[in-house]
Amino acid sequence: MALSFLPKAIPFYDLLNTQNSILNESARQLTHIVNDCSCVAAACKTVTLIEADADKLSREIARLLSQAFITPIDREDIYALNVIQEDSINLIKSIASRMHLYGFDSIRFPARKMAHKILAMARLTGEMLCSLEGKKQVDKSINTIKELKIECEMLFSTGLAELHDELPTNTREIIDIMRWTQVYDRFEMAFVRIDDLADVIEHVVLKNA
Repeated sequence: MALSFLPKAIPFYDLLNTQNSILNESARQLTHIVNDCSCVAAACKTVTLIEADADKLSREIARLLSQAFITPIDREDIYALNVIQEDSINLIKSIASRMHLYGFDSIRFPARKMAHKILAMARLTGEMLCSLEGKKQVDKSINTIKELKIECEMLFSTGLAELHDELPTNTREIIDIMRWTQVYDRFEMAFVRIDDLADVIEHVVLKNA
């Protein structure tokens, strides 16, 4: 058998797509949490478990990138996609963990809507990654993501305004407002980071067109 001295190609697209699938599943579990308070514990556990898998995958992508002789796109782009997707997964876990910890009796409307829009944004980044691999344009997806981000920003502002307009009558209500403020802040960080992911993918697509 002849020996091959050519470096083995590392399937970075497959690894990034797998990572994006974990991002999407995390976002899907978050929608379960905001849709039904009774499933918060189970969904939060699932998010925690898949975040651990995502962390291992992120480290593996970084390790393989350090060893790769040839990459399908620039190394810095693979690095950026890996980091931003991992950040996005961690932020969704942060939302889920706080909602489980705080044990809300009901879910506020802005949080419910933002969770579903975050899932929509995550799904579109998956489509954009496929377009990147297939060297296709992503204009439609990026425009939709920008629209979803604007809607999330409006919901975030509305949610905070509602909290500030409330007049708490006891300590429990004050604490509840403080907790929701923290949760809303994590929502904002999550949808902003997923928007960052879309920007990076668009940049890479244009660079490799």
